[in-house]
Amino acid sequence: MGPSDLTYTVSMPFLRKGKDALKESEFVLALSIDLKWFTPEQAKNVLKDAEKSGLLKRQGELVCPAFDITGVEIPSGFKPEPATFEKKTIFDRILERIILKTGIEKRKVIALINKKQEDLGKQVLIEVSAILVALEHGTIVDDLIDEEYGVLINPSSS
Repeated sequence: MGPSDLTYTVSMPFLRKGKDALKESEFVLALSIDLKWFTPEQAKNVLKDAEKSGLLKRQGELVCPAFDITGVEIPSGFKPEPATFEKKTIFDRILERIILKTGIEKRKVIALINKKQEDLGKQVLIEVSAILVALEHGTIVDDLIDEEYGVLINPSSS
């Protein structure tokens, strides 16, 4: 699987500044002010998404790519679609993690989740079936399990 838009987006601030570590504020400013790709709020969400998906790691006050950015070739004229960084549903985020972890294509993962849903007699929410499929494939979704549980016990907060 090739690099994603998130990989390109995360790489850009480091490549532009020629650094392999940036302060969180530098990262956010690079995406919002320098590149004019996002609002500062959206740029903070990109940072969170990149951390959650394991593309960025923290070292004290700095954030660094958790991958070799020297191998990343950003397509000419690349500009991320801000909509792709809007808050994704728990289901979408579980799906992404399974795909990232296993390399199984999206429609096959969805088929596995639907089959799990059938096996459970459609007695649980689709998100619960997705979590079970993730766990069966060794995909870490503990944070999303907690988030889904929060939605289940307090539906109005979603």
